[in-house]
Amino acid sequence: MGYKSFVSLNIAVIGEGVVSENIARSLAMAGHYIFMGLRDEQLVTNSLLGEFENIEACTVGNAACEADIIIMAIPVEEVRDVSYLLGDVRKKVIIGATGNVYPKPAEFVHAVNVMRSITGCPHVVKSFNCAGYENLFSDSFAKRGADMFVAGDSKKAKEMVKLLAKDMGFANCYDFGDNDSVPLLEDLAKCWYNLAITQKLGQNISFKLFRD
Repeated sequence: MGYKSFVSLNIAVIGEGVVSENIARSLAMAGHYIFMGLRDEQLVTNSLLGEFENIEACTVGNAACEADIIIMAIPVEEVRDVSYLLGDVRKKVIIGATGNVYPKPAEFVHAVNVMRSITGCPHVVKSFNCAGYENLFSDSFAKRGADMFVAGDSKKAKEMVKLLAKDMGFANCYDFGDNDSVPLLEDLAKCWYNLAITQKLGQNISFKLFRD
């Protein structure tokens, strides 16, 4: 990736799928210690654990307890149930990487609000939901300098997201606004999905902001 943080953090990546595993892999490569939070500890890819000594599989509650930062990379339908499993995370940073691509019941429209309401944590933001994570280990991805975005009310959480985005190979992480701007970031994710899947451009695409 070319960039490694001088700060090593304990990070919980909650989720059981390609996105969560690729986020975990990219952050582990940057030197962070990753706790993969799983409802079924057998669902993590064994090769991932074998490849990295700084990735550990555990329950959702244990992962959240050990971590400074929690990345929720789960389907939007699971946000409510999984949020209850986190335990006391009021002093931690929670990053909602859930993408609301399909129409959902009203209670799931703003996953960030659901997480904040259930956990009581004020440091909940939205990010890492509008890129193809297949690209994170591609040299061309890093050379082209794709950008990431973050939205939410917590300045503390936004600064942590910007640090992690740099570690993951993104050129910049731009502030998209406060919690009221989260739906705009969701729309950006829908634009990515439309281009990548519906328009069949492929998932190896990302957004880049150019300024003159």
